[in-house]
Amino acid sequence: MELRQLKYFVTVAEELNFRRAAERLFMEQPPLSRQIRQLENELQVELFHRSKRGVTLTLSGQAFLDEARLTLAQAERAAKAAQQASQPQALAIGFSICAFNRVLPKLIQAYRQQYPDVVVTLTELSSEAQIQALLNNAIDIGFVHAPIVHLDLLTFTFLSEPLVVALPPDHSLVDHEQIDLRSLATEPFIICSEAVKPEMYAQVMQLCHQTGFSPRIVQEASSPEVLLGLVASGMGICLVAEGAEIRHRAGVIYRPLSTPTPILEIAAAWRKQSVSLILKDFLVLINQA
Repeated sequence: MELRQLKYFVTVAEELNFRRAAERLFMEQPPLSRQIRQLENELQVELFHRSKRGVTLTLSGQAFLDEARLTLAQAERAAKAAQQASQPQALAIGFSICAFNRVLPKLIQAYRQQYPDVVVTLTELSSEAQIQALLNNAIDIGFVHAPIVHLDLLTFTFLSEPLVVALPPDHSLVDHEQIDLRSLATEPFIICSEAVKPEMYAQVMQLCHQTGFSPRIVQEASSPEVLLGLVASGMGICLVAEGAEIRHRAGVIYRPLSTPTPILEIAAAWRKQSVSLILKDFLVLINQA
C-alpha cells in the first residue's frame, strides 16, 4: 500500500466519480481505476460499489476513508517536521523601545542561555507596524502597546504601569507627594514624538484634554532617554511610565499623579495559527517573567 494510492482513494471517495477524481489528480481515468483495483486486491475488500448509475462507498470503504485521511494528514505533518528540522532554527521578534527598556533584554538573555542554537533577530517597530509584520509572517512575536484586538492574534499582557510626572530637581512641585494634573496646565511639556511612539503620545494628549487643557509642548524627543535628559536639563516636565524611575534616576524627580491616569500596558502578541515549538519555548519564559 502506497501513500499515493490512499490519496487516489480519498479523492475518488470525495468525488464519487472516477472521471472528476482523475481531473482533480491531473491523470487519466484508466490508470486511476487500476490503482484503486490494486488497492482493493491488496486489502481483499471492495471499497466502492460500481454501477451504471455511479460510484458509492461500501461499508468497508466508509471505514477505510477516515483512517486513510488520518494517515495522509500524519504523513503531511511528518514531512513538515522534517523540513522544519532541516532549516536553521530562528525566532524573529518585533519590539517597541518601551518593551525593550523594561523586560526584553533579560528575556533574550534567558532564552539564549537555554536555547543557544536558535538565531534570535530583533526589529524595532511601532505597535501598528508589528501587527502588520505578524500578519505578514515577517516576525514571530511582537511586543506592543496593549490593548489590541485582532481575530488572528493572541496576546498576553505582562506589564502594566501608571503614568507619573518627571520633574527637574529644582522644580517648585518636587515638594508635593502627589501632583494634580491641572497644576501642569501652564508647564512646558516635553513629549515623545507622535511618529515614534503614537500610542504614548495619544495617551498623554488625551489625559491633558480630559483634564481641561492642551499641553504646551516645547520639545519632542525620539526616545525616553532623550526625553528624561531634557527634563534633567530644566527644559520642561514630562509624563512617563512609572518604570522609568528605575532606569533613569540622575537629575530627575518623579511624582505620582493624584488624577486617575491611564495605565501603560505592554503585551506580547503572536499569530493564532502558527505557534512553533521555538515560539512556545519563548512564551513559557514570558509567562515566568
